[in-house]
Amino acid sequence: MTARMALRRLGGGLLVLWLVSLLTFLMVRLIPGDPAEVVAGENASVEDVNRIREQLGLNRPVVEQYFSWLGGVLRGDLGSSLFTHRPVTSTIVDAAPPTLALTLTAIVLAVVIGVGAGVLAGLRQGGWLDRTISTVATLGIAMPSFWVAMLLVSVFSLSLKWLPATTYVPLERGFGIWLSHIIIPAIALGLATAAELARHTRGSVADVLTRPYIRTARSRGTGTVRLVRRHVLRNAAIPVVTVLGLQTSRLLGGTIVVEAVVGISGLGTLAVNSVLHRDYPVIQGYVLFCAVVVVVVNLVVDLAYGWINPKVRAS
Repeated sequence: MTARMALRRLGGGLLVLWLVSLLTFLMVRLIPGDPAEVVAGENASVEDVNRIREQLGLNRPVVEQYFSWLGGVLRGDLGSSLFTHRPVTSTIVDAAPPTLALTLTAIVLAVVIGVGAGVLAGLRQGGWLDRTISTVATLGIAMPSFWVAMLLVSVFSLSLKWLPATTYVPLERGFGIWLSHIIIPAIALGLATAAELARHTRGSVADVLTRPYIRTARSRGTGTVRLVRRHVLRNAAIPVVTVLGLQTSRLLGGTIVVEAVVGISGLGTLAVNSVLHRDYPVIQGYVLFCAVVVVVVNLVVDLAYGWINPKVRAS
């Protein structure tokens, strides 16, 4: 049943990717300006602009341009940048490591902090710990990631000088130096997600604790740690996994702002520069890459439902 469910979700994901490719291709054509004029320069003549437009294939009908691009995508060719003339695939691969490292680190921090705080709050409903965690979570959701990033840089980099303020260092340079450069943007990016996870985890744990099988387990003398590990976490996990899957796409999009604040040259910087230069192939490749990541995450979430709750898998 799991394989059948995965195939259904995969088919739906492929349909989503096709719709994303179509909408992205049409919407980037609505960006004001002409890439041929940008490539030709300010003092270019009309003949030069028309010649460059013909070289780039921008004079062909939009439908013909789309199917030509889509055929290349199906062959693994996303085209070439209008300005650097590098393959879009290579451009994205080179820019992806900082963004993926930042996003994954933010997810790990959000899960550890958010789920841990949510479980503690759910186990202490109505107490001072529950009220404190709920208040902090509300503040965490309200604070913009770019403001948190600037605050952390101001305190820990400029004032205390404990951590570097900008740039990204690859993991190959050493775990310590990599962590020192990634921790500030990861906290800024993952804080709101941790707060969301804390609130949903708290609600799920509080709901599970009212179930009859929890009272039965407690009447048998089951300790708190064992009760949480064997009965609470798994039964409270589905809403939390759902929120985490939805937040992953938000984190991937949020890297654009955080990267700009801390000076990381990743996919966010690539996307902004591509929009400013009206580099159609790079914009389309970036959006398609993000769509693939979101579809894969949603597929993993759907499969996780079946692993967490066998009733979902059976249905």
